[in-house]
Amino acid sequence: MSWKEKVLNLMEKKNLTQKDLARLSGITESSVSRYLRSEKRPRLDIVINFAKALNVETTYLLDDEEKSISAYNAISTAVARYGNELTPEEKNQLIALILGTVN
Repeated sequence: MSWKEKVLNLMEKKNLTQKDLARLSGITESSVSRYLRSEKRPRLDIVINFAKALNVETTYLLDDEEKSISAYNAISTAVARYGNELTPEEKNQLIALILGTVN
């Protein structure tokens, strides 16, 4: 099942409209509509917002082949987008995670 099918299925089960999903995810209604019409999966930050809004794990919304994306890529994307919001300690924890030195 594709990420889009999973989102639509969850929306149906939770009786949510695109407007509801937009409100819950903090994404504009027109963007939600565009993502749900497209065959391509949106950026990881959008998938994370959808997952939070639908109360599921982010990995549930990823296709099987996408689950094999390395932790490095996912973390580096998050740091690039939100790095200025992280404390120095959080940045060090992420670096340790990337390097595999976290116990």
